[in-house]
Amino acid sequence: MSNNTAGSNSYIQLFPSNHPSNNNISYRDGNPVISFILGEQDRYLIGNSVRLCGNISIYKTPSGNFGDIPVSTDDLNVNPKLSTYGMLDQIVISSQKNKSVIEHVRHYGRYLSSYLPAISSIQEAQNHLGVTANTLPNYLGNQLQYVNNLNGSDATNREFRGNSFCINLPTGFLNSKQPIGLSGKGWGTGGLMFDIHLAPDSQFLNGSWTQAFYQLTNVSLICEVINPSVDELSRLMRQSSATMEYNAISSYYTTIASSNAIINFRLGLSRVLGIFMNFIPSTYLNNLNFDSYQTMPLINNLASQELAPIKQIIFTKGGVRMPLQYNLDANVRDDSTSTIADPQIYRNFVNAFVPYMKNMKSQISPITSDRIGVSDTSSFADAGSCFGVGVAFDNISGTGLDFRSENFGAQLETGLTENNPHSAFLFVRSQQTLVMNANGLQVLS
Repeated sequence: MSNNTAGSNSYIQLFPSNHPSNNNISYRDGNPVISFILGEQDRYLIGNSVRLCGNISIYKTPSGNFGDIPVSTDDLNVNPKLSTYGMLDQIVISSQKNKSVIEHVRHYGRYLSSYLPAISSIQEAQNHLGVTANTLPNYLGNQLQYVNNLNGSDATNREFRGNSFCINLPTGFLNSKQPIGLSGKGWGTGGLMFDIHLAPDSQFLNGSWTQAFYQLTNVSLICEVINPSVDELSRLMRQSSATMEYNAISSYYTTIASSNAIINFRLGLSRVLGIFMNFIPSTYLNNLNFDSYQTMPLINNLASQELAPIKQIIFTKGGVRMPLQYNLDANVRDDSTSTIADPQIYRNFVNAFVPYMKNMKSQISPITSDRIGVSDTSSFADAGSCFGVGVAFDNISGTGLDFRSENFGAQLETGLTENNPHSAFLFVRSQQTLVMNANGLQVLS
């Protein structure tokens, strides 16, 4: 093969454009956003090669530039199914040339708390994700290997490296199978900007240490790019426009506090493929006393963890049942003492991520889906509770349903009888098209 037709790949390392002078990044010290710029260039980015790398250290109290390292007897932990992923609050990907936003995933940690257990096995969580993101789906084990890690401790200045991480960033845009053009000449995005919003300490951590915080050092973004061959580049230079298809993630938030909970949103999306939601008592959010990334069933009493089971679900499009033409009645509707997870609810929930019959890897099991032991500590098993509600609109053609002029609705008959509002985080998977030309970008949703 001649040099004119052979392309090649290169590896790039980017450092934060807003890097503080002391190399320490933390939400506590006023650095809630980490920004990276992948400049305009005549190359293609391989989206799923993007990795956020660095070191993360957790301290129970501040002391100088660093802090006091927790020990095994200290009540301090993070969500074990997320570990390092729990520090991510939002991901914003935009064009470096014209600043147009391509994808913005809000409540990113809440999204991953359902997504990761749904598409990865317990073995992957312990091994591959354990190496890259330090996950260990066991409450005590995660505390010992992640929070209380004394790796590189220095008794003189209290600095320690903590845990290294190298995590991918699951978003619809980056997970697209198409390479992403970075050129500004009509066939690319004009470079990319990555803004990574960090979660507050009280969202990421949980325990009795009210001054606990986490800190990042040696942060970088690495990725792989394709260098077009001379012949390919010559062809691209004559191209005035390009398009790219990808499945974007949109997020919404609401609260429910009654036995007849109605969720209603104007999505404004034309090709909706699936929707899922997870829940948590609102008082648990940004509260160091609780694990803010739990995905648990509804509960009535915080102290006793009394469940408020979902008895019936109706999904609607413009007020008409869609895609299920029937009411989804849970097994607990007829047997209030049942502790077994409802198979219909979980089947449709998993189906919202990936076709149920093709999902061969998941941490959702009888252990993580029953109605016993939803507590984040005393009864925590494996990945913890993996409860959620969802439905797929189109897992066959990939075209989705049009929600531009009609609202999405979900009506939940629940057992909520006490004044305990729950936060519901709704995530929508939809197909979108990115149109690129010399004048800029346009996202067709």
